[in-house]
Amino acid sequence: MNVMKRFVLSLTLALAAVSLQAQLLWRVSGNGLEKESYILGTMHNAPASMIDEIPGMQQALAGCDVVIGEMDMNDLGLNALNADIVSLVAKFEAPSDSTLDKLFSPEEYQMIKQVFNEKCGDAVMPFTLMNFFKPAFTNLIITQFSILDSVGDVSQYIDMAVQLRAQEMGRPTMGLETLMEQMGFVFDIPIADQAKELLETCQYIDFSEEMVSMLYEPYINQDLARIEALYFDSELGNDEKENDRLVLRRNLNWIEKLVKMMPEQSCLVCVGAAHLIGQQGLLQLFRDRGYIVEPMK
Repeated sequence: MNVMKRFVLSLTLALAAVSLQAQLLWRVSGNGLEKESYILGTMHNAPASMIDEIPGMQQALAGCDVVIGEMDMNDLGLNALNADIVSLVAKFEAPSDSTLDKLFSPEEYQMIKQVFNEKCGDAVMPFTLMNFFKPAFTNLIITQFSILDSVGDVSQYIDMAVQLRAQEMGRPTMGLETLMEQMGFVFDIPIADQAKELLETCQYIDFSEEMVSMLYEPYINQDLARIEALYFDSELGNDEKENDRLVLRRNLNWIEKLVKMMPEQSCLVCVGAAHLIGQQGLLQLFRDRGYIVEPMK
């Protein structure tokens, strides 16, 4: 279940040396900054209504010069997608010798088909069409529909809502990564690893939904410390290799970008809560570089 935990956490959020409070929004100041910046831990299936419940959020939105997400929501527009459609199809498309019916035994294939039909039905596409795509594509769809089963339909997630609110206030938005970079984290790993993850997703689908529910409640209660405890709970399993690829390496890349931006403008950074926690989380990485990091009130 290690892979299952890693996959769910990376989609819903991605060792504590810092004493964390029940807090999602943090202020970054000091170290020569003329204007303070802010960092918000998000959960990719949390409702937009949370924006008005987070202490200090209105101050951060009013005080920032730019809102920075993991990805700029403008990159999801039709024009942007059309520009990258060939590259996107190439990311998703399965090699001819690695379609689902060739990667799995007949019994495994039927189990995956059953889970797909139970969770997704024909809401996306018939299961037979999944043979055209890499295992990670099927895994992504099943996991997203499992999240809906666990927390219900959310018409607009907090990540997107913060960027929309910023644009309404005349603030520009930008992303730390491009759509293609984000797709690469899921679709560029070896096909054999993708197949293993898909199989484990289907074998432990109930565990997947339980994990989403376990994380959703502390997030809604703005309890980052509880999220951290669950994320690093050894009994729930923690795949260090995948955590390094999906969270820690990205943190190190992002911190270098952010420390160059913040002296020039006040940034409101909105990234999955898993990126804030731990010794190599963004909060600690800012402190290691001499910044003052404190919860917003």
